[in-house]
Amino acid sequence: MKGKILVVDDEASVRELFDSVFTGADYEVISAATGTEALEILKYESIDVIFLDLKLFGMNGIELCRQIRKTKPVSLIYAITGWAALFEIDECREAGFDDYFEKPLDMDMLLKLVEQAFARLQRWKQRYNSIQSNDGK
Repeated sequence: MKGKILVVDDEASVRELFDSVFTGADYEVISAATGTEALEILKYESIDVIFLDLKLFGMNGIELCRQIRKTKPVSLIYAITGWAALFEIDECREAGFDDYFEKPLDMDMLLKLVEQAFARLQRWKQRYNSIQSNDGK
């Protein structure tokens, strides 16, 4: 398995699409329909690549991103939306999103993005471990 991805979207068809595409590419996909469900999953699962729908019932994706950033500052979090006019890119950046994608989603492009995201996370972990081992000398 290449890594875990969390997908938070209130549309079952979107969650199923991510599951089908990314599971087929050897990633583990965990999905949630609400922000509350996503936060509960993140208490128990180590997941650093996250896709959040901006227009969720209850807690929207902007607020959810802010909540996740409090405990996962290094994670790569991506906004997905079919309602681009409702959410300003500046607000997404301020909330802590790493990028922003409009539906319909280009899954081939997102596959490449996820591959690059896990490579970036691996580099960050290697640098962190290298710094930690040098500080311990």
